[in-house]
Amino acid sequence: MESIGAIKKHLDYMSHEIVEIKKLIVGLESDKQKSNRAWDDLMSVSDQISEKWTEVSAADEITSQREKTW
Repeated sequence: MESIGAIKKHLDYMSHEIVEIKKLIVGLESDKQKSNRAWDDLMSVSDQISEKWTEVSAADEITSQREKTW
């Protein structure tokens, strides 16, 4: 039978591992929130730009930027 000290050491190790796993999960949640916020901000700005765009179509603009004129 294992000694009380060995069991305590094993439980301490397992507790430490659980805390580390919890930190990883919390980090993933906050990264997901940041990603969602960044996407929402991008979509908002995209809508604002689209409202103000009065020149050539977006497709024509992209095509002209990709054409090599040199």
